[in-house]
Amino acid sequence: MSDNSFNGLYIQTTLPLEWMPLKEGEHLSVSTEVGNQNILRIVMGLDEGAYEAVDESAELNHEIQRLDFKVNIILELVAQLVSRDTKLPNAVDFKLSADALEWICVTSPPISGQAIQVKIYLDPRFPTPLIFNGNVVSVTHEAERHRVKLEMEANDELTQESLEKYIFRCHRRQIASLKSKKSSE
Repeated sequence: MSDNSFNGLYIQTTLPLEWMPLKEGEHLSVSTEVGNQNILRIVMGLDEGAYEAVDESAELNHEIQRLDFKVNIILELVAQLVSRDTKLPNAVDFKLSADALEWICVTSPPISGQAIQVKIYLDPRFPTPLIFNGNVVSVTHEAERHRVKLEMEANDELTQESLEKYIFRCHRRQIASLKSKKSSE
């Protein structure tokens, strides 16, 4: 899934997204960068497969699988409680690469050249946003909607690596989903 306005891999999906203008010279803080790293690690961890047995002790493997199942139930219940009290922004269609973002909006888009901050909520089970700063490269009007392209501010090395892993994993899932749809037709 390459696109000439995006370098490398990107994902195309629909998730809650919101933006706000930035003050001149405002950049992501170190704590926001660390928060982004944690969010990406947690969201990727939520989708990790179940524990795989590697030990020869069947009893120990069974006990670990039971604990894993119970922890997952608790996490799911806590996520439902948290998300019930959290008002997420509207979901929008967007494309995300490691250095660019493009989304469709209906109301008041930013203007070309404007510095903005974007918050993307990657998973409803963990309603904490991934936060990016960037400059609007273009805004095109399409009927009653607006297509906004953002060049993201450079992330620190660990955040960039985590984002690339997340995009790669999502890209791989999208390809697998397309293949399974084609094989079932």
